[in-house]
Amino acid sequence: MWCSEFSTRNFRNLSPLRISWGPGLNLVTGNNGAGKTNCLEGLHLLTGWGPFGDRKDLVSWEKEGVQAFLGGSFCGEENVFVAASIGGNTVMKCDGRRISFPEVRSRVPALAFLSGDMSILDGAPSIRRNFLDRLCALLFPLYARRLSDYRRAVRHRTVLLRSGKRTDAVSRTMAPLVSWIWECREEAVRLLTLGLSAFQGLLPGILELKHARGGAGLKNDGIEDWWASLEARSEKEKQLCISMVGPHRDDLYICCREREAAACFSRGQIRRASVSLMLAAGKAVEARLRRKPIVLLDEIASELDKNGRESTVEALHSTGWQVIAAAAEPITDHWPGSVWKVEEGFVISLGA
Repeated sequence: MWCSEFSTRNFRNLSPLRISWGPGLNLVTGNNGAGKTNCLEGLHLLTGWGPFGDRKDLVSWEKEGVQAFLGGSFCGEENVFVAASIGGNTVMKCDGRRISFPEVRSRVPALAFLSGDMSILDGAPSIRRNFLDRLCALLFPLYARRLSDYRRAVRHRTVLLRSGKRTDAVSRTMAPLVSWIWECREEAVRLLTLGLSAFQGLLPGILELKHARGGAGLKNDGIEDWWASLEARSEKEKQLCISMVGPHRDDLYICCREREAAACFSRGQIRRASVSLMLAAGKAVEARLRRKPIVLLDEIASELDKNGRESTVEALHSTGWQVIAAAAEPITDHWPGSVWKVEEGFVISLGA
């Protein structure tokens, strides 16, 4: 899929605009605060995701009591028009019909990667879990809802532990959810491993990926592993009053030659490996959904040297996907696609 036309009104600092994106690589440049990231965030919302982070001020910064509107025409495996009205609530419509966020994501798959996502290798486990969760939300339509149910159950179970009450009933409710989430994440890691093979030229070394079940790993079967691991950690859980087993404590091990990749690579190599994982996620989506993803990138080349930037652009170009990348300055001397400049909320085409 690709976005052929994108329009906004009353969205953050962007002036009312209509952009005809190119089907391949698009580079959005401009000074800090000009509105580059807002262009990406608008597309992020329009493709069935929320705002970046916890930002709430989505409506125009200069007007009060108004709604923001986003619209996009998408082409490719099918032709659809998606619109979003943002005010007290966000209302999504596809070809004039109300549609849920998961439905939008399955029809117009998009992956967004911000500069903070470049810490996949050397950051906290929560960054890698978030990476897997976003990928699984695209690969498996029910994933986001079941993950929300699981998180609610974890909070309930933690309350019971802190009050010294029995947790058997809630643990039984959680068992099928835990097993299903583990199964989805393991399948996502398998598809990621396959996707990495397409980007060997960008990788600084061969990466080995392994999903690690949080506080578990005693049995192969998910439900059996849940109960065995709970029993093994029951005393520790009672002492600490926290849930120590389950997907909320999962990690993604990323190794090179049986060592942690972050310990083997230089800073620039870590960035290149992170980009490779992001692109592998796109390959996973393409393989399962049979649709080309739209990729949104924000300042991912900021710490790469010239060779690293050129390798990244070459890898992006080879995918055949629509890529919309925001950067304060040109990423390479010869960008193989459309270039746009943002100035005080206005987006101007600089041609291809």
